[in-house]
Amino acid sequence: MAPNQKAVEWQTNEIIKYLLEDEDVDSCSPCSMSYLETDGPTGSDDNFDAAQIAGKLRSIADSLNDNVAFRAAVNEFKKEAAHGAIEAAFSHTVKAVCQSGVPHSPDVSPELQLLKTSVALGRLVAKSCPDLRAQVVDTMNAFITRNLGGWITQQGGWPKLIISGVTPKGNATDRRDDAASPLSRQKT
Repeated sequence: MAPNQKAVEWQTNEIIKYLLEDEDVDSCSPCSMSYLETDGPTGSDDNFDAAQIAGKLRSIADSLNDNVAFRAAVNEFKKEAAHGAIEAAFSHTVKAVCQSGVPHSPDVSPELQLLKTSVALGRLVAKSCPDLRAQVVDTMNAFITRNLGGWITQQGGWPKLIISGVTPKGNATDRRDDAASPLSRQKT
């Protein structure tokens, strides 16, 4: 069953919590979000695993950390965010990085470029400015929901996305079967 928009919003929020979870926290401790299991809203996918999806997003997003142009964009974001408009600065920075094409292969869909860049920016800002972590969670959630929520829903929800960073442009659902999805086959 395909998730509805509300389920995708909830899933997005859960994934972002895992993405920005303090990596110094012991993942088995009761205080760790990795230890908790929550039920989603009606229409949510039972195969949804926020920690697994966050892990995949983390690995593709962290690959941007050493990119000089991306680092420069992050510094520009910090300057803009210092004036208090974090959501506007986040949106502007993500879109500017995607338009520059610097960290992306030309055969990666624009939606995946937005996703990869927004996750990379959010993680890097949360790590380098821990005092902004709560605001980054809200900002990332709003940005992804607003700019990618409909697309994620159309793809069948987060568990159906192929987020390896190499999904071809165009209708990705025509080129894959659900059994081949890296997210759907790794559910344990």
